[in-house]
Amino acid sequence: MKFAEIAVDAPAGYGRTFSYSIPDGLVVNPGHLVIVPFGPRSRQGIVIEVSGEPQVEKTRDIIEISDTRVLVDPLHLKIISWLSEYYMCSLFEAASLMIPPGIRTREIIWISASGSKRSSEETFKISRFQGDIMEYLGTNERFRLDKIVSRFGRGARSAIKALEEYGLVVRHVERSRTSVSERFKFVPRVTKAAVDALNKQELDRAHKQKEFIQTLQIRKNDLTMPEARKLFGASAVNSVLKKGFITQEKIQIFRDPLRGKIYDAAPSLSLREEQEEALCVIKNMLQHPEHNPRAILLYGVTGSGKTEVYIEAVKECISLGKNAIVLVPEIALTPQTIQRFESRFQGQVAISHSGLSAGERYDQWWKIKNGEYQVVIGSRGAIFAPLPDIGLIVLDEEHEWTYKQNESSPRYHAREVAMQIAGISRSVVLLGSASPDLESFIRSKRGRYEFAELRQRFIPHSRVNDIGRSELASVSVVDMREELKVGNRDILSRSLYQSIDETLKLGEQIILFLNRRGASSFIQCRSCGSVIKCGSCDISLTYHSQYDRLVCHYCGRNRLFPSNCPSCTEDSLGRYGLGTQSLAKRIDELFPDANALRWDRDVATRPKQYESIIDQFSSRSSSILIGTQLVAKGHHFPNVTLVGVISADIGLNMPDFRSGEKVFQTLCQVSGRAGRGERPGKVIIQTYQPEHYAVVAASKQDYRSFFDMESAYRKLNAYPPFTRLIRLVREDTNNSRAEKQAKGLVNELFDERNKWGLSDTDVFGPLPAFPSRVKGRYRWQIILKGPNPRILLDKVNQLAYDGNRTEGLNGWSVDINPVSVT
Repeated sequence: MKFAEIAVDAPAGYGRTFSYSIPDGLVVNPGHLVIVPFGPRSRQGIVIEVSGEPQVEKTRDIIEISDTRVLVDPLHLKIISWLSEYYMCSLFEAASLMIPPGIRTREIIWISASGSKRSSEETFKISRFQGDIMEYLGTNERFRLDKIVSRFGRGARSAIKALEEYGLVVRHVERSRTSVSERFKFVPRVTKAAVDALNKQELDRAHKQKEFIQTLQIRKNDLTMPEARKLFGASAVNSVLKKGFITQEKIQIFRDPLRGKIYDAAPSLSLREEQEEALCVIKNMLQHPEHNPRAILLYGVTGSGKTEVYIEAVKECISLGKNAIVLVPEIALTPQTIQRFESRFQGQVAISHSGLSAGERYDQWWKIKNGEYQVVIGSRGAIFAPLPDIGLIVLDEEHEWTYKQNESSPRYHAREVAMQIAGISRSVVLLGSASPDLESFIRSKRGRYEFAELRQRFIPHSRVNDIGRSELASVSVVDMREELKVGNRDILSRSLYQSIDETLKLGEQIILFLNRRGASSFIQCRSCGSVIKCGSCDISLTYHSQYDRLVCHYCGRNRLFPSNCPSCTEDSLGRYGLGTQSLAKRIDELFPDANALRWDRDVATRPKQYESIIDQFSSRSSSILIGTQLVAKGHHFPNVTLVGVISADIGLNMPDFRSGEKVFQTLCQVSGRAGRGERPGKVIIQTYQPEHYAVVAASKQDYRSFFDMESAYRKLNAYPPFTRLIRLVREDTNNSRAEKQAKGLVNELFDERNKWGLSDTDVFGPLPAFPSRVKGRYRWQIILKGPNPRILLDKVNQLAYDGNRTEGLNGWSVDINPVSVT
């Protein structure tokens, strides 16, 4: 008998599999999705390994295979194991990133009243709470257990169990269906009998039947049976079907996100000398998979032609019989990236991101796995696309924090996953940025990455210094403290106002960047000083004038703007702070003919909305684009000659050691949107901290000076990349319980640190996380800092595995190498 080691969809320690026996006649291979018994229930699981010996003496049989197709290939099985071990998540959590979307199912427990009459003894035993549940069950045929628990609270589970023992309720278990699957249509096909009947003029009197068959001979694949009945009538269609003149063929409908979009073929562009030099480094690595390192950092100023280097690198990869993954940091960037690549690799480009419909994601996944595409373009999660023969992985804007998953386990970084894939498959990782992540730049200096540089902008127009080369935009910094001294309390400095006015008169376009949504960032009572906060989150509500509502940007809860202070009832509420909505309103007042366009997550959340905004601005129907970080990314608007940063101070004073780096990178990126066409660009940065080193370096677009200052600061204070961090967060609806659990873990960490002599690992906390409450759950955090804090964490975790009276890390979210510690 053979046995399978299975990653089960259930809470489990990292790296842990469960042994199951394979029944005779069932063909099971690594990578199969199966259903297995787990406790009293059944669960899905991914087969990690098939062997002749189980880990335990007694095993249970696999129930069935969910899909006869192998879903996970050997490469990605190795990535699953690495993810689980490195990011301390269960194997199934890691595997869930690599299976088709919508294929996961779970058991649904239904509860219904049994209909049995209660004896007086049973009536006496039933508590009032249980009686309330019985009364509720009597209002419907059956209810889902989770809905009952949601209505009555945690105690409902034990109450239901007691009622089952009394025989008063019955439990039914069903498995949910997959949320998405292949889509098919039935297409009518003309038979030989129909052709003969037409030739013999047997259908001349049956005009509808004849017209139907003749239409089918022209429209072979795009006419379905429902459409045919609508066009020619059910009687005519049923008649030809009965006569055997047509048959019905079942064919799959592929939901293609690029359907209806036409991208004209584009020729290759001539590369400049420094682009050729960078490409030569990449080609050499692609052609020699035995060489190390397997990564290249391409550092190039904004507008230097990095994308053209990516395209040529992909072209070389394909010529070597390999395929490529191209990652972008935001879904908003995929339309222009797709346009560039599809015009060069027509019909070979797949899309993978969460903005697609479930059906589109499902069909794209299978077509990628079946080798129907050579290039996959997408956001962070596309790194797990089931692309065979991976030869190249590109991370555009590699410094962006959005490449890190922060919201759910595993909290992976796409760059680290790419490096692991490259190490196994001997593929190449190409990291591109105008402001590289500090860690990436240090890795290149230490020889862990190859290094290539593009020092000059490339604009294929007439405004050039040499052929095809233009200067970076000029940058000026406005000290807003000086504006206050001369009495200017407006959103815009005098310099920015004048520049907007002049730019509009020249018929050129403007981008105004403000990294804060809404109209007012907080509402405060001028009488008692209280700030209106979300009832579920420890965060101030943001005022949105468009709806006259206060909105929480963490959980989405909203309420009407109150007429009086909720705390003291005085009519003295004031709106403070500035957001994109109030900025747009002010711009409309000052420049009513500019047709200002706003782009933030309040007005655009889907790819089609992104495309609409980009198309409007590209067509010059709007002269001013106002937005948050979405406008700072790698967009190419040749007519933009002015960029205004409304407040560079947002983010500078966050309690995060990376705050300076993030602000520098954002300022460099948004500055790079100006002057990408025939006319020179200008950038105006407004700030109350003009002397801050991040603002000074960004105004000069001088990455190396910023790198020197930032790396010295990090080294002095022992921050990454000169040390390592692990962030642990505990959430609970009860604040005291969450704090108690956090203190308990801290005590265990200190005990184990002292026991094993791990004095080089520091333990900070427990402290309330920021924000301290989200969606009604209180949050406490612990930070581990040291050369290898993972050793200490493993020691504490081992206590739980060894049967000691400790929970270990159960119930904690673990973030290895967090991008933020707030």
